[in-house]
Amino acid sequence: MKKLSTLLLSLLFALSLSQALAAEPQVIEVKLDSYYIKPEKITVKRDQPVTLNLTNEASLLPHNLVIKAPEAGIDIAVDVSAGKAASVSFTPTKTGSYEMFCSKEPPFVKSHKERGMHGVLEVVD
Repeated sequence: MKKLSTLLLSLLFALSLSQALAAEPQVIEVKLDSYYIKPEKITVKRDQPVTLNLTNEASLLPHNLVIKAPEAGIDIAVDVSAGKAASVSFTPTKTGSYEMFCSKEPPFVKSHKERGMHGVLEVVD
């Protein structure tokens, strides 16, 4: 009986450890600058938490990161002032490709997206 109890406790511990490791967020560094997002393509796993650490490397221009896919658990719009950093966390729930871009639109010139600040968030199994 004692061996069975020890075995069950060991199995429960192993299961809880594997669940804790599976819940570790994917942490991805994202650089924003005039006029790009790096990396241009980010691949993450479905149902695994994600943290994007955003750094605006521009010295004057504010930027943001927008990813709108609420049907997939992704609804992001984060402003990052020039020279500053921000973080955003989410857990994607559906596989697919989702557009990410900077939505800044200064008057009389092309938007940041039109000037190259766009990319793809790919959610895989």
